Amino acid sequence: MNTAHTLLDFSPDWCRPARRLVLLCAFWGLAIAAQAAEVNVLSAEAFAPVVAAMAPVFEKRTGDNLVMVADTDAGVAKRIRDGHDFDLAILPHEVLEALGKEGVIYAGSIVSLAKVVTGSQNGTGYAGALSDWASDSQSAMSLLILLASEETQAKLKDKGMAAP
Repeated sequence: MNTAHTLLDFSPDWCRPARRLVLLCAFWGLAIAAQAAEVNVLSAEAFAPVVAAMAPVFEKRTGDNLVMVADTDAGVAKRIRDGHDFDLAILPHEVLEALGKEGVIYAGSIVSLAKVVTGSQNGTGYAGALSDWASDSQSAMSLLILLASEETQAKLKDKGMAAP
């Protein structure tokens, strides 16, 4: 009888639990990889209702989660300058351009989203931009495209805004 074979005991009874463990680890790894991404949005208060209205559409289409923090224009800009974690920022266009010049957002990603047509901020144009680390995020880019799409136009009108 082979001593190595006896010591290692490669009998079918020993192999079954090992195979199950390997399969369990493989499926666990796939489950972790399949987890939904989280898209962190910093939004100016004026545009936050539009983001909130489009969040269910985005989450249903992508399976990703949208987490939004709404603040004043100055408050969002301060959070960005202070290094707050975000994937997408929505602010007046000129504020995003200034942040792009400072290098705290990905300036090449600035996309006009809407302009205010009623109320005290009449004429203010809002845009979205990705953070540097989210510039290659498919989830963040998908949200930015959705917010700039015709599908969002009906929500803009309900919130006193129009396409840029």
